[in-house]
Amino acid sequence: MLFFPVRAVGVIRGYVRFFLLLTLSAQALGAGLGSYPDLLVSDSPRTERNGLRVTYLGTNGYQFQYKDHALLVDPYFSRTDLLSVALGSRIQPNISRIADGMRHLQPKLDAILVTHGHFDHLLDVPILMARTHARLLASASGLDLAKKAGASSGEIVKPGDVRRVGQWKIRVLPATHDRLFGKVPFDRAGSNGGPPQRAADWICGEPLAFLIEANGQRIYVDSGGTPAQLPPHIHVDLAILGMALPDSRARLLPALERLQPRYILPSHQDDFFLPLSQGFQFGLLTDFPRVQRECARENRGRLILLDYFRPWTLPAAVNPK
Repeated sequence: MLFFPVRAVGVIRGYVRFFLLLTLSAQALGAGLGSYPDLLVSDSPRTERNGLRVTYLGTNGYQFQYKDHALLVDPYFSRTDLLSVALGSRIQPNISRIADGMRHLQPKLDAILVTHGHFDHLLDVPILMARTHARLLASASGLDLAKKAGASSGEIVKPGDVRRVGQWKIRVLPATHDRLFGKVPFDRAGSNGGPPQRAADWICGEPLAFLIEANGQRIYVDSGGTPAQLPPHIHVDLAILGMALPDSRARLLPALERLQPRYILPSHQDDFFLPLSQGFQFGLLTDFPRVQRECARENRGRLILLDYFRPWTLPAAVNPK
C-alpha cells in the first residue's frame, strides 16, 4: 500500500473532490459547435481584410488584428489535462502545442493582455513573450507570477489606466472572478515562494477587463464577472463575456444592459482540459442553451460563436456612435 503524509492526503483529496464536482455538469459531454451553425461566424474568401479581425485561440484566448498589428488576450495553447490539475501534479507549458498555436498568430504582436493569473490564462505567456517579443500588460499579481515563471519584463496596469500600443487604445477596467461552489478558485498563494509549479500556484490575483479600440471600433473582453460601467457615450461593438460558470451567466442580462453591444460572444465556453486538436467541445459546467435563451429574450445584440483559428472581421457599424 502506498502511503502519503497526512497533509498531502488532504491536499489530494481536496483537488480530487473539487474537480470531480466539475464532471457533474448537466450539459452532455462532447457537444460541439455543430448544433449551432446559424451562430458561427468567420471570414469568407471575399471578406475585406482591412477591418478589425478577431481570432479565437481557445479558452479565453483571442487575437485582435488591425492592419499589420495584433494584440493577444489570455493566450493558452498547452491545455493541461484535468487529472494533472485535480491531483496537484506539476504542470508546465507544452512547447509542441504552443508552437502549433503560434502558426495562427500574426508575426507582429504589439502586446499580450492578461485578465488574471490562473494557469489557463497565464501559463503560456512567458514562452510566447520570449518568442514574439511582445510586451505584457497585467495586474501586479499577474506580472509577479509571469516573472516567477520566466518572463523578463512586463508592465503593471490597474483599473482606470489607458495605454496606447501601436494601433490600439486600451482601457483597463475593474473586474471580478466568478465563484465555483462558493469561492474563487485558487485565490490564495501557497507556501511555494518560487516559480509556480501546480495549478494552485497560479493564483487568480486581481482580475481585469479591457476595452480595446482600433479602427473606430471597440471590443470589451473579460473572463467572467461583472462588467464595469463604461464612460458616458461609449458604445461597444463586440462584447466578449466569460460565461464558464453560473455566476457570470446570472449577471448576463445586467452586463448586456451596461454594454449595449452590437455583437455578443460568450467566452470560456470550451473544455480547456482537451487539446485544441480535438476540436471545440463545450466545457463541463457551461450552459450555452441558457445563454442563447437569455440573449434572445434581452435582444440587445447579435449572439455569435467562433471556432478555433477561424478569423472573423468585425463589421462596421451602419450608424457609428
